[in-house]
Amino acid sequence: MKTFRLASFNIGASAKMYGRYDKTDLFAIADLIKRCGADVAALQEVDRGCARSGGVDMASVIARRAGYRFRHFITIRPFQGGKYGTAILSRFPITGRKTINYDVRIAKQGTSCGYVTLDTGDGEVTVFNTHLSCESEEANLETMRCLDGILSGYGGELLCCGDFNTLPDVVAGHMHGVRLANTSFCTYEDRGIDNILYTGGFEVTDVSTVDATSEKISDHNMLICTVTVK
Repeated sequence: MKTFRLASFNIGASAKMYGRYDKTDLFAIADLIKRCGADVAALQEVDRGCARSGGVDMASVIARRAGYRFRHFITIRPFQGGKYGTAILSRFPITGRKTINYDVRIAKQGTSCGYVTLDTGDGEVTVFNTHLSCESEEANLETMRCLDGILSGYGGELLCCGDFNTLPDVVAGHMHGVRLANTSFCTYEDRGIDNILYTGGFEVTDVSTVDATSEKISDHNMLICTVTVK
């Protein structure tokens, strides 16, 4: 069996420490990710080439500084001359990747999910990443139903990280065929809106959070766990 560490972390567009983008904030995010020891890190609220963050490719900078050789950026929407989205960083080679836009009508900002297939050296593993809508409860449920359809139709074992912008019991009530790693940990203020979903081919243990909010590295704490491939 292959075991690795998986993290899900909303980095707040690297703008929480000073109330605006600053490379010191971005380096602090990368250093925290490195210290947590995750083999795979799924990030949300990531800029690439946006004016507000000086055109920086956040995923690239974090990957280099934290020691990840492989990455995949997942576009949510165009933003300020660049793109806003999510990203997956990996110590394992990426053998496949895809970005999937949600077919939304209520969620005006749009959103997406994406996945990578990773060669762990002991078989392939698929990791999804997403950021569901925070515009309204109705928009959130619309994006969750989109994600449910995508994961249900994938046809294989998977892990899905993300900022779900709703509580675990709501996620559990609308997502099918997956289990939730986070049922009790607060990741944003007093709520557990960040989660890692997984199918029966995995065992998830040692679930915990890593503090990122005390020093305003982000407004979310990182969620991390150990994944065992059965």
